[in-house]
Amino acid sequence: MHIKTWFIITINSLLLVVVISLSTSFYHLFEDIIEERILSQLSSIERLKRRQIEEYLHSEWFHFMENTEDSTNEFNLKDLSRLPFVIDRSGIYDLTPLSNNGNLLIGLVKVQNDSITSLKTLSGKYIQQILLERTGMGETGETYLVGQDYRLRSISRFYKTQAPFSIIAKTKSVLNTFNQILKQGIYKDYRGVWVYSVYEPLKVSNLHWAILTEMDVTEVILPLQRMKTKLLYIASGILIVALICGILFSQLVTRPLKNVTHRLLGMTKGNYEACTNKKTAFTEINDICKALNSLNKSLSGAIDFSHEIGEMKFDSDYSPQTEEDVLGNSLIKMKDKLIEYQQKLTQANTTKKRILIEGQETERKRLAQELHDGIGPLLTSLRFFVENMTISLDEKEKMKLLIDNTIAETRRMTYALMPPSLVDFGVGETLKTFVNLIRTSTNINIKLDDNLLKEQTKINDHIAISIFRISQELINNSVKHAQASKIRISMTEFEDHLSIFYFDDGRGYNETAATIGAGIINIKERVEILNGFIIFDCKPKNSVVEIEIPLSHG
Repeated sequence: MHIKTWFIITINSLLLVVVISLSTSFYHLFEDIIEERILSQLSSIERLKRRQIEEYLHSEWFHFMENTEDSTNEFNLKDLSRLPFVIDRSGIYDLTPLSNNGNLLIGLVKVQNDSITSLKTLSGKYIQQILLERTGMGETGETYLVGQDYRLRSISRFYKTQAPFSIIAKTKSVLNTFNQILKQGIYKDYRGVWVYSVYEPLKVSNLHWAILTEMDVTEVILPLQRMKTKLLYIASGILIVALICGILFSQLVTRPLKNVTHRLLGMTKGNYEACTNKKTAFTEINDICKALNSLNKSLSGAIDFSHEIGEMKFDSDYSPQTEEDVLGNSLIKMKDKLIEYQQKLTQANTTKKRILIEGQETERKRLAQELHDGIGPLLTSLRFFVENMTISLDEKEKMKLLIDNTIAETRRMTYALMPPSLVDFGVGETLKTFVNLIRTSTNINIKLDDNLLKEQTKINDHIAISIFRISQELINNSVKHAQASKIRISMTEFEDHLSIFYFDDGRGYNETAATIGAGIINIKERVEILNGFIIFDCKPKNSVVEIEIPLSHG
């Protein structure tokens, strides 16, 4: 990740967390305050209306008891028997179940000697006026009464055309009221709408109602929604400003760092010319540029010195920057090693020439012995044949043929023992000559791919002789045992090893077979002496031998 991207993401993430945390805290604080104020206001309204209703009912009961002659007998006793309760004492009763239109109906009853002596009914109009007073209740506020049968006793402001007694309000608030669980809060009302609900039991004489004052949650949270929108706008504005500031500030940091990066990439490609001299507003970045320039100067000096070493100029006055300058000290050591190597190389060349001369003398001595044991009998036979037979033209031709075979045998033996070109021209040229000899003496399509270094090769005489003997043995196996018609040899010299790839299209052979085992063992031993490895894959029509020889071992 780029520093610029990381910086912008980090700063804006921190600001986002801070803004969200503050906004959430303010929002919940404002929400708690509004909820507390709404519930407090609804509670005040509920207490006021409850007291007004209680005072009204007490006042009507007092006047009824003082003026019993004003009583009305609107219902027969038979009608009263349809009530879900029994009137057995004086008091105020809820006669709404007997109402024809389902509206609130209150009965003031005087009982003497277990019989009703006076009865006065009150309509719920005045109480309804008290309940419909909506000061401080907003657009959805409502106060209503519910009986113990969970039916409304007052007109619903939402269902005005529906009789109150036909509306069932068995809500959590009503149940809590009759169960003496007074815990105001947010509940669903008889419409199934979430509301802020404040409730209390209303008990006057024989009346037992629940009075509830409620307001829709959706109306209460409108200010919260507006506040949330404002907070979103504010947070978005802060984040946009922070993003712009982060981009500008990150550019101040990343621009000089990009210059330093470009300079370092140039140095990795070998460009040590340009310097970073621009000043920035940040001391640390200026220190980095200064250190980079010092590194550039130090590397340039080391590179110039390495060039001089490569050209074998050992009279340079280069010196390391400090004792901790690993590169400089390594170059000084390399210079010393090269001087030592040059001296050893001169000595090795002298030793090599001496060993080659001694080897030539030894090989010449062994060759004389071979010529004596091999060519001698042939020459004796030739002399005997010439001395004891009359020589004719045909016999002279036979003699010439025998002499030619003798000369060819002498050449083959000489080349097999020690090719003269091996010392003079190297193993590549020697193998080319040997391949040409095989090509002319057989019908085999043989080809040599010589990729050995002509100069600065690491192949010494010991390795060269072994390569020649190995190749010679492989070719002899292909000619004598595999009956191949095509042979390919590839020799490639790398920096630290020599690779030989040999192929023939013969019938293949088992490298452990008795008839060719000695030759294969000889090959394996020579490779082992050179600390190399060999792989045989001698299949019919596709026999492959791969050899690798480390040159450092030679």
